[in-house]
Amino acid sequence: MTIISRTEAPPKAALPAAVPTSYVFGASDADDVLTDDVRAVVTLKVAMSRDMLASALDLAMRGAYDENLDTMPAEEVRHRVELSLHMESPWTLMRDAELFPDMLDDPTVGHLVRAEYRAVDRAYPYLAPKENS
Repeated sequence: MTIISRTEAPPKAALPAAVPTSYVFGASDADDVLTDDVRAVVTLKVAMSRDMLASALDLAMRGAYDENLDTMPAEEVRHRVELSLHMESPWTLMRDAELFPDMLDDPTVGHLVRAEYRAVDRAYPYLAPKENS
């Protein structure tokens, strides 16, 4: 992944439109932030690969697979990916994404990893590949 700064040229490939955020972190509960204290709501655009999205979803699940990922609404998948971006650095997600596809071959977690890929394909359908389903 190439990081483009504000002063550099935009990427040559056309990027998909940004997916609107579904959650404002820090303001979801009246106890989190007092209305008078909010100075700004910052929106961060992060271009993520399919592997980064699946890795972010996996981190947000934190091993709690009570819910069936195949029936999880796309909005919930996006919320959990956003939660990972809120909690983890994009650098951590890039590093984890490099190894994430290797888990497809692990018989103990491969089925969960495939389900995570299917979930991000539903939530972020832009050119979603059909493999790993």
